[in-house]
Amino acid sequence: MTYSFKKTNSSYFLIQYKEPLEISWSNDSIDKHFDNKKSINIEMSLDSNFIGVLIGHYLYQSSDLDEFEILHIAILPKFRNRGFALNLMKELEKLLNINKKSLKIFLEVSSFNKFAIKLYEKLGYKAYNERKNYYRSKSINAPNTQDAILFAKSLNAIK
Repeated sequence: MTYSFKKTNSSYFLIQYKEPLEISWSNDSIDKHFDNKKSINIEMSLDSNFIGVLIGHYLYQSSDLDEFEILHIAILPKFRNRGFALNLMKELEKLLNINKKSLKIFLEVSSFNKFAIKLYEKLGYKAYNERKNYYRSKSINAPNTQDAILFAKSLNAIK
């Protein structure tokens, strides 16, 4: 089994897999994100079959500092809990860190998503804030609202 990554600007695969990936964006929102020149989107495949995606965009770019926000990281259900998300995050960091500028990466996660929180902490992301009652849940097994935890990680910090 070999996995691979591909940077992409095509929204087709995400629209095709948005339901099993649990991405609630409209098709129009997905298309607009992929049209954004500041977006970076990485497909992950296992033995040439799509298994996951990471999508995000630059918030700020200058000659000595970049800020990037991860909007979604999602792995198809049958491939979860096997380390693929960890590898996808490492691939993003490697891609963003090519120019060795100071870099800050931001993301948010539901306080109920314990697996994701553990992954982000393992990768060195630090929680820095919380948004109370940020997510609205459609699940009958979850509370009506969920808090969001905001994480950040710095690479090549300016000294």
